[in-house]
Amino acid sequence: MYTDDRDVTAALYKVLYTSLIPLSITDDKMRTHRLLLFVSQLDSRSAKAFEMFPRRQKQAQNYLSAYLTLAEKFNGGIVEPEGMKAAVSKKLDEVCTSVAALVSSVENVPQRKADLKKFAEHNDRRSFKLLRDLIDPSKDAKTLRKIQVCRLS
Repeated sequence: MYTDDRDVTAALYKVLYTSLIPLSITDDKMRTHRLLLFVSQLDSRSAKAFEMFPRRQKQAQNYLSAYLTLAEKFNGGIVEPEGMKAAVSKKLDEVCTSVAALVSSVENVPQRKADLKKFAEHNDRRSFKLLRDLIDPSKDAKTLRKIQVCRLS
């Protein structure tokens, strides 16, 4: 299993969260059982690759937290020195590029970057809070499902 390729990693996450342990399964014991059964069938190389998923999620959490912080600063009111607004805008652009690279294939990075910039400029505080709650590691599965249902409505 080669997981250093964005397209392969995206496909693995899609299979993991749509087929193996979909969010539609609300019973945590069943989700855990399915995940443990899957991991028990992996060889040593595949198991090591699978162990990288939480590290990547932590990295993505850090990027998304930085993105949300910068989006709030960008939209959060008057920035005292005029040069600070340009600096925040430049940093937001850089973080949007990094997040876009994490979540999409190489050819889709410019479009995802534009989507992230547009989302940041929209300044939807409720969406910012919901996204922060989704990436918060202290939230339990029940709370996350509630947040997802709230976002979909």
